[in-house]
This record gives sequence, structure tokens and C-alpha cells, in this order.
Amino acid sequence: MAVKRWAKWFREGREDVQDEARPDRPVTKTTSDNIEQVRLLIDDDPHITIEEWQEQTDLSHGTIHRITTDHLNLKKVTARYIPKDLTDIQRAERVRICKQNLGKFQKRT
Repeated sequence: MAVKRWAKWFREGREDVQDEARPDRPVTKTTSDNIEQVRLLIDDDPHITIEEWQEQTDLSHGTIHRITTDHLNLKKVTARYIPKDLTDIQRAERVRICKQNLGKFQKRT
């Protein structure tokens, strides 16, 4: 189907193989200003939704997702954004809590 369409376009006088500009929403670049703006929104409210970000920043869903995952290194856990990588202190605290919970569980059985 695409070959027929291209052949028709070239018979009608088209000379360029590049796509023409589309009237869609322009691509939003991931700029340092946009990254900082999203970071500040997360700092203010870690429970913020992507829809709320879109209203406040006029950034696309894809741009916001790319900023949070690729640039801010965050992931959403139980409706809250947290760092993907834990610090040594955070990791040790989680291990301590897990051992404590395991001990409580083993005492019950």
C-alpha cells in the first residue's frame, strides 16, 4: 500500500522523499529547565500525577516520563516517586527492617 501511495505522489510531481511537516503537537525537548521544573514539582509533592504535571508544565506525557526515568532516575512506587538507587544507609535500613519482620514472623510460627 505504501509503495502505491509513494508512486502516486511522485507521478503528481513530488520530488522529495522526506516527510512533510505534520500539524501534530510539536516535539518538546528535554531541556535542563524542564528537568528542573519537574524535579521541583516532585520535591513539592511526591504524590503528583503525570496528568497534574501536564497541566502545570505543558509538557507531554512522554517527555515527563523520560525526564523522571532517564534524567531524574526515579520510578513510581505506590503512587509516589522515589529514587531508583538506594543509598547505603537506605539499603541497610531496609535490611534491618526485613530482618526484624522476619524475626516477628518466625516467632509466630
